Order: sequence, then C-alpha cells, then structure tokens
Amino acid sequence: MDLNHLNQWIGKELVVEALISAETANLMQATLNRDPSFVIGDELPPAWHWLYFHTPTRASDLGIEGHPKLGGFLPPVSFGGDKPPRRMWAGGKLQFSRPVSIGDHATKRSTVRSITPKEGRSGHLVFVVVEHEVSVGSQRCLLEQQTIVYREPAEKEGGIADAPPAPKDGEFSAEYTPDPVMLFRYSALTNNGHRIHYDVDFCRSHEGYPDLVVHGPLTATLILDLFCHQYPDKKIVGFEYQSRSPLFNPHPFTVHGKENGQAWVSNHMGELATSAKIRY
Repeated sequence: MDLNHLNQWIGKELVVEALISAETANLMQATLNRDPSFVIGDELPPAWHWLYFHTPTRASDLGIEGHPKLGGFLPPVSFGGDKPPRRMWAGGKLQFSRPVSIGDHATKRSTVRSITPKEGRSGHLVFVVVEHEVSVGSQRCLLEQQTIVYREPAEKEGGIADAPPAPKDGEFSAEYTPDPVMLFRYSALTNNGHRIHYDVDFCRSHEGYPDLVVHGPLTATLILDLFCHQYPDKKIVGFEYQSRSPLFNPHPFTVHGKENGQAWVSNHMGELATSAKIRY
C-alpha cells in the first residue's frame, strides 16, 4: 500500500446541493412503520440528512460491491488481489448548530480529512475520516465527522470478532426486527448500493458475513429517534457513536438509552453492537 499516494486524497472536496423534500422524509417515516406527516417548514429529525445529498453515479462507475469505485472522491484503498476491500461505516461525530427544515435548499461540503492505516486482529485496516458540513445559505446547520474503515477481503465465511457484553442499566429501550424489505427500503432512500444490505449471497461469498447487514447509519438514526421520542423537549446539540459489531438479518436488536445521553444497541445475544453519546 502506497500511503504517500493515498495521502494525495487528503483535502479533496465534494459539494452537493439538495432540496430537503417532504416526500423523502415521509418515505422514511413509512419505512419505520409510521404514518407520513411531514410538511413544508417542519424540522428534519437529527441524522435524517443522510437521506439527502446523493451524487449520481453511472452503473459503469460502480465497484463489484455496489459502491462508487475508489479513486474518485474517496482514496483508492487496496490490499492487493482481485477482491475490493471490505467497507464499513465505523462511527462518527455530529454537531448540530441549527435545524434543517423541510423545504430548505441545503448544501453539503465534504472533505477528506485523514487516512490512517492500522493493524487489527483481523488484519490490515485503513481508517478514512470525512468531514461533512451541511449549511442553508450562509448558516451552518451541522458538522459531521464520518469514519469509514476498509478491511482486507474475507478469506471465508465467519471470522467476525466477538463483541463485548452490552450494558444492562438502560432507562428506556425499543426492540427492532430487521428484514430484507426494511433494509432494501433504507438503502433506496439513502442511495446506498452496498450489496451487504440486500444481496445475501454476496454477504457470504465476498464478505464472510452470515446474512444481510443492518446499516450503521440506520442504527445511529434509531438511537437518536428513540431519545427524541422519550424527551421531545430536549434540544440535541451533539451526537457521537461507534460501531462495535455488525447487526444481521433476521435477528432482533434493541436500542437502549438513559436521560444523561448514554445510549447503545445490543444484538439478540445481549452483545454490544453500537455505543453512543447524545449531548443536549
């Protein structure tokens, strides 16, 4: 791996504009099994900006895994061989300055901030941090640092690291049961072509996963959604989350939270999938 070559992508920018439509937000509500209710002027829930700001990519410019080929906006990470690296949304930090509202014309400016190779228990890793600034006019609405991790291709099915046990002192919780339709609809809403969310054969033969993977941003969205439902009057100003282990179809998972902003997600075996902190 030529790190000097990869470092040429640090500072690379991508600017995308979007109309924050009620239709898209209402489709998300339907995906969460709720009646559509958003109208022009309503505030967009925190982290629902992930439904917008998509860049059209020609089919010929997609990799075998369904993502845009590396080497455009994101660095061309490679571990050698014919298979592409495995990509996961590892976590992130969000700072909310002002709400984004339905009907806004918003701009997202994305910048590659760092590229860091590391050694993990499963082999070589490369962490790429991308900063996203969402603004309406001259006003910043949110600043996000997204961490993407690239891993070596899987040799065979299995090999998923054991997850630590999840805490048991949550003050409120909600259980969700993923299914292929739910995952497909969220992929469509976020323009996410990653095959780990809808192609079970690809999951097993290329990624070493036992079944479809629940989206990291969907899990993070559900954490914030539950906290907002529990405390509708609290104004969220910050959110940090880290993926600790994947969640898989068709196993249920549970989102837990506490009034102090501590939150986490446990899988069906009581293991920790995601840890988070909400600030208000």
